[in-house]
Amino acid sequence: MIKLLRKLRQSQRGQTLVELALILPILVVMLMGTIEFGRIFFTYLTVTHASREVARATVIHTNKDDTYIRQKVEDAASWLTTTGLTVEVTPSLPTNRTSGVPLTVTVSYPVELYTPVLSDVMNNPFVVQAQTTMRIE
Repeated sequence: MIKLLRKLRQSQRGQTLVELALILPILVVMLMGTIEFGRIFFTYLTVTHASREVARATVIHTNKDDTYIRQKVEDAASWLTTTGLTVEVTPSLPTNRTSGVPLTVTVSYPVELYTPVLSDVMNNPFVVQAQTTMRIE
């Protein structure tokens, strides 16, 4: 009887190891997915903040040129590398930015995905974009 109990106890150790081997890859993928989501969400918040900052600064002072706008976006999104930042301002010509006209600032940034499963499912790089429209004062 004691030998039978010992055998059952040893077989449960093997069962636990098999269960761990089956569940561990799923847990790792879920953890990496959570980390990737956090990175994308952080980038989205940063890009949205930069878009709002630039739109507000531009509608108050309409004589600002595109180099000022680009520099203001880079300052507001200082956590991101500036090589991937794309800034579009409508109306594109500073002379068309008159009082009462809506000004639209669009900022986009590509986020490189590092998780193998997510990079196969989603577009890699994942482009985060924010758009802000304000009326020029």
